Amino acid sequence: MGIYDREYYRDEGIRLQPDWNGRSAISGLLIVNIAVFVANILLGEGGYTSQNQGFVNEFFSLYETDATKPWMWWRVLSYAFVHDSTTAFHLLFNMLGLYFLGRAVEDKYGKWEFLRIYLITAAVCGSLWLLKNYALNTPQVEVLLGASGAVICIEMLFVLNFPKQTVYLFVFPVPAWVLGVFLILTNLVSQPSSRVAVDVHVAGILFATAYFFLGWNFGFLQDVQGTFRRTKRKLFGPKLRVHQENGASDDAEADRILQKIHEQGKDSLSSKERKFMEKYSRRVRERKQEIP
Repeated sequence: MGIYDREYYRDEGIRLQPDWNGRSAISGLLIVNIAVFVANILLGEGGYTSQNQGFVNEFFSLYETDATKPWMWWRVLSYAFVHDSTTAFHLLFNMLGLYFLGRAVEDKYGKWEFLRIYLITAAVCGSLWLLKNYALNTPQVEVLLGASGAVICIEMLFVLNFPKQTVYLFVFPVPAWVLGVFLILTNLVSQPSSRVAVDVHVAGILFATAYFFLGWNFGFLQDVQGTFRRTKRKLFGPKLRVHQENGASDDAEADRILQKIHEQGKDSLSSKERKFMEKYSRRVRERKQEIP
């Protein structure tokens, strides 16, 4: 099988809906966020207000006072999986943005790199919010919840990667770059008294901009894990050598690299892997030409 025949190497264009077959990071994120929202409603006693958000929300939300409690710093990520229990629109708007714009971004960067972008953005936004509010030391304890920072990062990555793609702003078809301008301007002019965490939105926009223009890739996190496993195997595993025919070995290595491209994007490849794929592709084309 040639590399261009493999399913994950084909260019299928921009897709705007996630798979529901377990291979999409977006479908998993949607399920988790909705499940947490429902669990908070079912386990609560009703009568929710901005001060009474329910047991689940209050447990996972990020509080300004958590800055002095290192054992609670896991909340700089958990807050992104709970949403305002007084209205379904908070959850709805975030999940719609993720659903319609996230798939193309996931296809661009790969499932696991997409998930790393989402989670790291949420953690960075939460950490910056925590530091800012702790430094300001406001009389009223501030609380943060919602996936807006991570979602707006994904939306901006869509805009930056596909600026001419047609999207709908409310009911009007516009190029994606118009949506980007709209997101930036609406957050810059939002009133400070608003319950919307504008600072988190801005942090998400800046993170997406830095990721795109600086060419970041978080694939090294997976490489670190793989290096640890290989080192452990080398030190403590059985000393066995398996002989393979060179062709079979090359095909297996090509499959591994192509799967890495599918999950993490082309930028995750090392120079050695790039050179291997160039030689492998050339050999595949030569073999095709030899077939009568």
